[in-house]
Amino acid sequence: MTNLLAIETSGPVLSVAVKKGKWKTREMTLKGYFRHAENLLPLIDKLLKKERLKIHQVSAFLIGRGPGSFTGLRVGFATLKGLIAVDPKPCFGAFSMDLIAGNIPVCKTGELHVCLDAKRGKLYSRSYRYLEKIWKPRGTVAVGFLEEIIERAAKGSWIVGDGITTDKLDILKQSKKKFCLLPEKSWYPKASTLIEWFGTKDPRLKALTRPKELLPFYLRSSEAEERLRK
Repeated sequence: MTNLLAIETSGPVLSVAVKKGKWKTREMTLKGYFRHAENLLPLIDKLLKKERLKIHQVSAFLIGRGPGSFTGLRVGFATLKGLIAVDPKPCFGAFSMDLIAGNIPVCKTGELHVCLDAKRGKLYSRSYRYLEKIWKPRGTVAVGFLEEIIERAAKGSWIVGDGITTDKLDILKQSKKKFCLLPEKSWYPKASTLIEWFGTKDPRLKALTRPKELLPFYLRSSEAEERLRK
């Protein structure tokens, strides 16, 4: 029997999911960037107890790799490393932006842009095309300004993510490309998507077998690191 534990800590919504054998996936979420460190382990413990599982009975760990909150990702990966240090198990991960796209239905234009807050006025972004019944990435994850996304986006594209703050929303509304903004419930990656992809052997979920793969995908240095270099 395969038992799975999945965690997603890259955004303001902490998501933990557990699947016991062939039973339905159970998921819990909590909102608040600055509480991931205190909430992650209790949430894992609560879900495992609901499923009557012990941590040593988990067959594999799944994790959202980022990009996103530096602190949130560190909490997630530190917890994962602590668990496998005690009891080594296979680990798998996926980009958090791909997890968001994985929960978005098809749109008429077939183009989607996931935009996450990268701080200091910039956004993490990735573009997708709807092909073969899934959102397939177009290129790599980028970090830049909203104006750059608008320039390369097709008219009528869907845009989703917590990077679209009030000031950026005004910029989008002024654009002649008539973007479709998706509601907040679509903004955040879900741990349950990791479990779903494990079950379908989705290629977007990768085995993390080397030490350097058990690190968050930051894409850029933190603000503190950039200040130190200066």
